[in-house]
Amino acid sequence: MINRSVRKILFNFESIRIRYFRMWMLLIVMMILSVIQCTEHKLTKPYDNLPPETNIFINTTKELNPTQSVQTISWDGRDPDGMVIGFYYTWKEFPDSLDWIFTTEYSQVFPLEIFGTDTLYLFQVSAVDDDSLADPTPAKQYFPIKNSAPEIRWTLISRIPDTTFTVASFIWDASDLDGDSTIIQFEYALDVPDNWKTAPGYSRILTLNADSGLTAGNHSFYIRAVDVAGAKSEIIRMPEDTTKFWYVKEPKGHYLLIDDHGSESGTYAYPDQYYKNMLNTILPVGVEYDIWNIEELFPLSNMQFIETIKLFDRIIWYTDLVRVTDEHFIAAQVAIPVFLDRGGKIIYIAQFNSGFGSQGDPLGFSPVDSLGQYYDRLAPNSIFNPQPDFHTEFPDAPDFPELKVQNFIFGVIATPPKEGNIVLYRYNDPNLSVHPPFVLLGRNDNTGVYDFVFSGAPLHQMNGNGNLDEFFYIILNRIFDAN
Repeated sequence: MINRSVRKILFNFESIRIRYFRMWMLLIVMMILSVIQCTEHKLTKPYDNLPPETNIFINTTKELNPTQSVQTISWDGRDPDGMVIGFYYTWKEFPDSLDWIFTTEYSQVFPLEIFGTDTLYLFQVSAVDDDSLADPTPAKQYFPIKNSAPEIRWTLISRIPDTTFTVASFIWDASDLDGDSTIIQFEYALDVPDNWKTAPGYSRILTLNADSGLTAGNHSFYIRAVDVAGAKSEIIRMPEDTTKFWYVKEPKGHYLLIDDHGSESGTYAYPDQYYKNMLNTILPVGVEYDIWNIEELFPLSNMQFIETIKLFDRIIWYTDLVRVTDEHFIAAQVAIPVFLDRGGKIIYIAQFNSGFGSQGDPLGFSPVDSLGQYYDRLAPNSIFNPQPDFHTEFPDAPDFPELKVQNFIFGVIATPPKEGNIVLYRYNDPNLSVHPPFVLLGRNDNTGVYDFVFSGAPLHQMNGNGNLDEFFYIILNRIFDAN
């Protein structure tokens, strides 16, 4: 009886175990089937990836201000089911795949060049999401750029002297609201605003000469600016007064007398009168010379000054008291070496004040090594003694005459020579055993030719013996013509 009961209990327990086992297996199978079904659904029916949207941010109007032809453009993008990783942009209206440029930036500066009277630009930008899907409807922005004509004007240093030789320089300023680089050329004309010639758009100075049509007589000059779109500025004229002209004179010959002395009086022994009379006396019959009064007709362009003195072969240039800041002396430092290197020869007479030469080496262009003894005054009848050293180089040349001070000379400085140059005159100073040099003969470092006579004393005030013409005759006809 007991065994039967035990067997019945064991049977019931086994039945329960089998039933629960089947339930667990069924549950596991259902879970597996559920996973498989979900996986199949994911693989066979994916969710659609949504593209990002793109926006452009810029303050603009129907017609952009021409000064805004350099544009700063900003953009942004949003992706509803992911994130934006970058942008493609283009300036092409109908771009192909190679016209799009990728960037991760959200802003950039773009120069918008002007290629016509007016130019219309189209900017397009498309955001890209983390699934490499780009916005199929890029954000667009038009940029209508209106071209502005360039402007041209004379500056404060643009004036032309009333009279020039066959060289004239013109200086101007020009600008363009679309950028000065858009000025591609200048058109200029002589006498009549027609038959235009061109100069580069970067130039702001132009020098004309005889080859450009500068002949003896009255002339006027016209110029205008032209930009990349072909727009032209107004025409400006020099002289600005349309009723006036400037006069051009052709050189008479090889000799030029430069009047750089501010006073024509007995105190200074009438320098203008002396030099004119001297040249009339010592130059051969029929040989003419030109006079250039740069106290009145000094050009504001160093180029014009240099090109003018290059028209001549022999120059006598006399000045009064010279300071370091004297614009004529500054021009001399540049122009004289150019003149000498092309074969010219010069007599340069300059009187320096006590403060001269405190900065730099303003005498580097000359035969002068440094400034020496300062003299508050040289009394009348003081003597400048000629030196025989030049006979070593010019054995056939006559002796220079002794020169006597004609009237008081105030504030002069001795001029010791650089090595290799020759002292022509020393001042007879009774207080010194070695008399200070004042008049030098300089040798050109490049050519080896003696081509530069420099005097630190006003020679026109050293004609007390009435024999100063002899000095100039020997220099011009024996020294300068000997080599």
